[in-house]
Amino acid sequence: MVLQINTLQHLRNTEVMLRETARVGRKGVIAFPNFAHWPNRLSILRGRMPVTSRLPYQWYDTPNIRVGTFKDFEVLAGKSGLNVADAFGLNENGGIVRTLPNVLASTAVFCLERE
Repeated sequence: MVLQINTLQHLRNTEVMLRETARVGRKGVIAFPNFAHWPNRLSILRGRMPVTSRLPYQWYDTPNIRVGTFKDFEVLAGKSGLNVADAFGLNENGGIVRTLPNVLASTAVFCLERE
């Protein structure tokens, strides 16, 4: 089992990391802040980059080199030929979000399996 918890947004070559995750472990869990969460969208509509508990830094002082969304990772997983066994979001309190996770979840979680 390979865990990639809050690393995706810090990596330059995400596809290499995903290939290595699939190579090293039969199963993997990827979790990252979901930039499409509704409070982030609202902040963007107001003209500002979001600052939340999941994205706690100002845009000019963040260790994150990228932001992604639940839907973006679904596309990347398909492009990379990854087998997604399960996918869901987590809300701010850690509760599971299965309905509209791209909008309602602050964290995206993907469980991968090697075929």
